[in-house]
Amino acid sequence: MTSVPSNIYPDYCHSLSPTIGKWCPLLVTDVHRLRTVGMFCDERALYHFDNHPVKWVRITGVVVAVDEFKGKKVFTVDDSSGMCIECTAVAPPPATDAPSLPPHLNQMASLMTVRNTGNSKIVDSTIKREGKGGENKEKEKTAGSKGKESAKVAPSVQSPAVPWDEVDVGTVVKVKGRVGNWWDTIQIEVIKIEALRCTDQEVRCWNEVLAFKRDVLSKPWVVSKEEEEKCRRGREKELRRARKGRVGKAVEDRDKEERRKRKEAERREVERNDEDGKRRKAEEEDRLKSKAKVKYPSMAVLKAAKGKYDALGI
Repeated sequence: MTSVPSNIYPDYCHSLSPTIGKWCPLLVTDVHRLRTVGMFCDERALYHFDNHPVKWVRITGVVVAVDEFKGKKVFTVDDSSGMCIECTAVAPPPATDAPSLPPHLNQMASLMTVRNTGNSKIVDSTIKREGKGGENKEKEKTAGSKGKESAKVAPSVQSPAVPWDEVDVGTVVKVKGRVGNWWDTIQIEVIKIEALRCTDQEVRCWNEVLAFKRDVLSKPWVVSKEEEEKCRRGREKELRRARKGRVGKAVEDRDKEERRKRKEAERREVERNDEDGKRRKAEEEDRLKSKAKVKYPSMAVLKAAKGKYDALGI
C-alpha cells in the first residue's frame, strides 16, 4: 500500500492539473493504486495517483465476466496487467411490450364471427389488417430508431453509452468512467463502453497508456508558488463575490421586510383613523340629538308640561 504524498495541492489549483479534467488512460493496476487523501470533488471522494488528482479513467481489456443485478450490469475486465477490475453500468429498463394474440387465434375468432353472423367481409378485413401489421411494425421500429438517433444525449453515469448486445465475455473493450468505491474496492462507474474491432485499435490504446504514464504520471505534478498564490487569490475573489451576493440578498430581504412592516403600520393607522372618525361622528350625532330634544320637545313632553286638563278642552 503506497503512502500518501505530502505535496498534495489544494483544490483551487486543480485548474492547472494535467489529469483531473481528462480521460486518463491507465492500467488496471494503476487504477487500484489510486488513493484518497481527504479531498472531495462534486461531493465525492477525489482519488490521487501520487500527487495527481484523477477523476475520469479509461482502461482497455477483455471482458472475463458479466454479472446482472437489478438495474445494473457489472463487467469484470482483465487487461493482463496482473489485476482485474469491476465496471458497473446502469442498465436500461426492460422492454414492456403489450402482449398480443397470435395470428391463428385472431383467424379463429374471425371464423367464429362469420359462423355466427354470416358476414364474410369481416374475415377479409381482418386478414388484410394482419397482413399490413408487419409493415406497420417495421415502420414503427424505423421511426423509433430515427427518433432515438435525433434525441441523442451526452452519456453519463446514470445513462451510459453501452452496446449491450455486443459486449459479452471475451469481448475486447475500451471503458471510460468515473472512479468509485464499493465496500473498500475500487470500481469504475461506466460512462461509455466501446467494443474494439481489431488489434490495431487495441495496440493504439496500449501506446496511449504508455505515453501518458511516461509523459505525465512518471513525474510529480509541480505548481510554482506564484501560480499557487494566483489560484488562491482567484478562489478568494470568487468567495468574496459569492459572499457579497449573499449579503446583497440578505439586505434586499431585510429592505423588503421593512417595506412590508411599514405598509402594515400604515394600514393599521388608516384603520385606526377610520374608527376614530366613525366614533367622533357617532358622538356628534348623539350630541345634536340631545340639543334637538331640548329645543324641540316631543308631544309626550308637551302633554306632561301642560297638565292633565287643558283649558280649551273644559
